[in-house]
Amino acid sequence: MKHDAGTRHTLRLVNDSSYRERLVADPKAVLCEESGHRPHEDFAVEAVEQRQDTVVILLPAEPEHGEDFEERLAEVSQRVYDVLFSSGVGGFLIPDDRLKWVLRDIRSAWAAKAGTEG
Repeated sequence: MKHDAGTRHTLRLVNDSSYRERLVADPKAVLCEESGHRPHEDFAVEAVEQRQDTVVILLPAEPEHGEDFEERLAEVSQRVYDVLFSSGVGGFLIPDDRLKWVLRDIRSAWAAKAGTEG
């Protein structure tokens, strides 16, 4: 059975423990390696393993000194996060529009690379 790139990646996460360990240890390097895309932007990626007995809470960044709290609250509470799946399969939470485009570029490169693999 032939799967799309996302399904192949999920199957790899489930079945390849060394790959999963590398992804948890250095997710940015693994994403860039997998996709072949090297963003110029400075950013970090954190991987959190989902567990059956754990609720993960994503905290918004603390406001910067002098930042308007009401404006920040409106921005954070009205943002649509890029959650690929909410059923325990995994996803991405992206707190900044600039990083949304970085991830989309990585995904596009990954999909193009996966499309060339037979």
